[in-house]
Amino acid sequence: MSYLFTKEDIITISNVLGGELREYENSFTWKVENKDTSQTLVLSIHNNIQLQKEKQGSLISVQTQHGYFEMHGCMAFMVFEPDEVIFVFYNEETLSSLIVGKRCSCSMFGNISRDILNADFSELDPAVLMSAMQLSLTESILV
Repeated sequence: MSYLFTKEDIITISNVLGGELREYENSFTWKVENKDTSQTLVLSIHNNIQLQKEKQGSLISVQTQHGYFEMHGCMAFMVFEPDEVIFVFYNEETLSSLIVGKRCSCSMFGNISRDILNADFSELDPAVLMSAMQLSLTESILV
């Protein structure tokens, strides 16, 4: 089940990321700037759009100077203080995440096994350690 963002959610995200917010009928867009590095980022949240033939939901997109990232069917989000918002999609076995920061950072983790969230980090392969550490933060919002 895809998450529909409320006005309160939009205010929460705005408080974390800052930037210029533009509101449209079914979407919200922020332009975030990092004056120290001259980087910019555009985050868009689209509510209740057609994702599949018979499935509607939310879509998160981020455009940076380094690329374009998109997550369909976002199911939850959380604020990671002091300056990041984590958007997640999950099922029984895997988790995907899009992490957007106030200083124009953007990270995407896709199709990560949920088993690593509870793993002993010292026993994990170093190649999966970053995703395990980042995504373990989301455990409290997963159903």
